[in-house]
Amino acid sequence: MAITPVPVEQLTNYRHLITLPDGLRVLLRPLTPKDRDALVALYIGLPASETQYFRSNIASPEVVSAWAEKPDYASVFPLVAVVGDRIVGNATLHLSKGYTRHVAQIRIFLLKEYRRQGIGTTMIRAQVEIARKLGLHQLIAEVAETQPQVIHAFERLGFERQFAWKDMFMTPEGETLDMIVLVNYLKRPTASF
Repeated sequence: MAITPVPVEQLTNYRHLITLPDGLRVLLRPLTPKDRDALVALYIGLPASETQYFRSNIASPEVVSAWAEKPDYASVFPLVAVVGDRIVGNATLHLSKGYTRHVAQIRIFLLKEYRRQGIGTTMIRAQVEIARKLGLHQLIAEVAETQPQVIHAFERLGFERQFAWKDMFMTPEGETLDMIVLVNYLKRPTASF
């Protein structure tokens, strides 16, 4: 039986509450325009060892503000992790159009002090669940080879290492690194003859 994809607009009310063993409560929900200042605060002051992994200039409040001010859920579906009034993480699905409309890229960032508590794993699982609801067939994660813990996290959640893209990633200093491309096949192609 085929699953009818959910229109992305129906996901704006998505909520998932995590209670950690120490009692800390983390809410996962879509980013909204009201989150602009909290999203900027998430990225301000991060060390270069963290910011080098972003495709955009997150040191620019204008760049980060634009993500929240006019979210286009049909292009990027951002899920934020919130503790109290503070955004502590962001996981995004970058949706495609045309002949790759069945594929999305997944990206994730979580503040260092919130890592290794299961929050990132839950964020990835939530985005996989959302991708399934949207009727997507594949999720792609691209991770620099210098982040083995992130690669292993994706692998534990069903992503398969496809290849190492030689010299695809360039550090701010100009050093090139391999980019590991992982895919989660949400819908396996069926063989026919």
